[in-house]
Amino acid sequence: MARNQVDWYRWLSGASLVLLVADLALNSIFQVFSHNTLLTLLIYIIQDVCLVFSLIILFLALFSTTLSQAGLIGELLQKFQWCILVAITYLGLSIGLHSWSLEQQWQKPELYIWTHGMVSFFIIQRVVGGLHYYLYKRTILQLSDKRFYSQLPDGSYK
Repeated sequence: MARNQVDWYRWLSGASLVLLVADLALNSIFQVFSHNTLLTLLIYIIQDVCLVFSLIILFLALFSTTLSQAGLIGELLQKFQWCILVAITYLGLSIGLHSWSLEQQWQKPELYIWTHGMVSFFIIQRVVGGLHYYLYKRTILQLSDKRFYSQLPDGSYK
């Protein structure tokens, strides 16, 4: 295996895990700063940017494999469809929850914003988040397998 491929695997896995840990940490600490809407907005923006970057890294990893270079993108998408769907769903649920909670805090700052609908949405977002963490990490570890990056035959037969 070439040195640049090892560096690529290391960078891919490291960046992906850093983004997952950042998302998990921001999910954990947002409630501490919920009294300050500006800090909450900043935390939400950083979290959503981390999620978008994690999707970009996932697609970079998918499209740098030998299968995608051979034109078998459908095979890759079929193999990793659950990770892609859950990642996009989690991003949508996170943006929705962040928008809704900030809207409630800004419109009625003196009222308790955690209605039954908000709590239900929060629970769904957290469950999908746990599924996202599992599938994303599993997919990144699968994509770091050297079989996805083996050399294509050059077409010259002897």
